[in-house]
Amino acid sequence: MMDGRSIKSFVISGLVMMFLSLLPTQAKTYSIANTPEIEPSIEFNLDGKATNQRLCFYEDKAYSLGAIIAIDGVKLECVVENRIETNGRLMWKNLSSSMSEKR
Repeated sequence: MMDGRSIKSFVISGLVMMFLSLLPTQAKTYSIANTPEIEPSIEFNLDGKATNQRLCFYEDKAYSLGAIIAIDGVKLECVVENRIETNGRLMWKNLSSSMSEKR
């Protein structure tokens, strides 16, 4: 048998459920009809020999792991982006900042 308190909570929960069912449930839709097409601004053209290698790029030239280049007096080294990955991407790392970290 239900007491007065449980009947009230049952009626209130029923009213809440009924109210929630009346709310709109359809997601808003968006159109791309008037969106301009964006052309890619960077394109890499690699020959067949280089596609199986991990590379760093600078001025349309490909550099392999360990390569060091100097740009305006700043030395950069092509290093592994994530140390725990054995076949992950490479990135340019500033050698002067890595030297100060070791001190």
